[in-house]
Amino acid sequence: MNFLAEPDEFYIKIGFLIIFVIGYLIIQKKNNLKLTLQYVLYSYGIAILLLSLNISHIFPGFPNDVSELENKKKLLYHLQKNNDTLVEITEAFRDLVLITFLFLVAIISKIIKYFKLENSPK
Repeated sequence: MNFLAEPDEFYIKIGFLIIFVIGYLIIQKKNNLKLTLQYVLYSYGIAILLLSLNISHIFPGFPNDVSELENKKKLLYHLQKNNDTLVEITEAFRDLVLITFLFLVAIISKIIKYFKLENSPK
């Protein structure tokens, strides 16, 4: 049961995506543009908040002076920590771009669908 101790980020992202899709389908049945757009924007805000909490501080444990870097082990430790932080920031930025793209597609498609229904001959 070690897998329950610390859930993988992939499963958290998939869980959020499933919850968003289920909620989006429920809201879409009401056929209300304003309600759907509000739901999408609130979900986007929550996704960005969760993503921002995932980013660690830039370069944690930065040395105070040069004398701390004279030892090769300490220098390697600081470089590894900096590299890990840059990898986390890069992954978070990639996720941010993906999330923004998906939410924009959802918003634009809903607006286009709404205006097609409004302008169709009755």
